[in-house]
Amino acid sequence: GYLDKLHNEISRTLEKINSREKYINNQLEHLVQEYRSAQALLSEGEGKEDSEEGNVDWLKNISFKITEVLERVKQETEEKGSSMTDGAPLVKIKQALTKLKQETVQMDIQIGVMEHTLLQSKLKEKSNMTRDMHATMIPEATVGAY
Repeated sequence: GYLDKLHNEISRTLEKINSREKYINNQLEHLVQEYRSAQALLSEGEGKEDSEEGNVDWLKNISFKITEVLERVKQETEEKGSSMTDGAPLVKIKQALTKLKQETVQMDIQIGVMEHTLLQSKLKEKSNMTRDMHATMIPEATVGAY
């Protein structure tokens, strides 16, 4: 009898627990649905987060490569700029032009001296020929007079 009584009491308690559980479940059904939706969104977001982390890593790699190329281009530009602003080749060209002008002046002087020497030589030769002609004519004139 004691066990039957205990069994009946436990059965009633279980029925009360079941009815309260159903009542609580009915009362909290919308919260359970909200929780399930939030859980689904969370798992979906975690999946997106993983793919977005992959995208971020990929974009970081691209950014790193672009930065390397940019640095190389900047360095080449600076090298070309410094060689363009370097006046050494221009100074060498100006020195060569100055030297050429001096050599041209010296050659002009040498040409003038040579022309003068040639003219003097021609004049001297002409003078000698004239003197020789007069020298040879004078004796003939004197020969005819004797």
